[in-house]
Amino acid sequence: MSIKIKLLGLCASPRKGNSAFLLDKSLEEVSCLPFDVDTTLYSFQGKQIQPCLSCFACMKTGKCIINDDFEELRQLWINSDVIIYSFPVYHLSIPGQLKAFLDRLGNAFFGYYPVASVRHLKVMGFLSQGMHYFGGQELAINNLVLHSILLNCIPVSGDGWQSYIGACGWTENSLDYDSFAKLKKEENRDLAITLTAAKSVVKRAIEMSAIVKKGVSQLQEKLSVDKRYRPYIERMNEDH
Repeated sequence: MSIKIKLLGLCASPRKGNSAFLLDKSLEEVSCLPFDVDTTLYSFQGKQIQPCLSCFACMKTGKCIINDDFEELRQLWINSDVIIYSFPVYHLSIPGQLKAFLDRLGNAFFGYYPVASVRHLKVMGFLSQGMHYFGGQELAINNLVLHSILLNCIPVSGDGWQSYIGACGWTENSLDYDSFAKLKKEENRDLAITLTAAKSVVKRAIEMSAIVKKGVSQLQEKLSVDKRYRPYIERMNEDH
């Protein structure tokens, strides 16, 4: 079975700037890898994703009652094998728009699937940037590592000393949308480290996804006994 990997590059910033730059540069690694990768980019810019109302209607129907851009992104999330989150630091954490999506995503799965604790097995990588050198990048990534574990997914880091839990960057106290683009032209050393880390995150995420898909394909008869694996297996077989 040939392995096709669907990658969702998610820019969770309300503006097109440094998070988008970091995501775009990290995905340059995709064409260098020996895998068939179908890449989809999604930006929060111009999107409306409201906070969860905690009405629990989704737990009965599997569908959120709020009419905004949530459902479009949820379907992209469901159909992906790899998700690369690129986001700015807000108040030592992730942006509110992204948190709103994650809150609704987790709740809506209770009604979407016939069984709880579905094994989503998506491989996730995290790219975070902020104004300051110690600006909360790792704290924000930790938030998404927990999101990954909660939804039975697989978080990965990059390689070497550049990345321990993801890729972190800083704009050297600049508020400019194009701070990273300017630092790239200046051959800034810190940005070079961030880009090396980001590309290795993408590489490892794709490799891990290929390993998972190959393993599940070999074990699907045994794994399908557990209903929690069936959505992954069904989607995997539809892709081939």
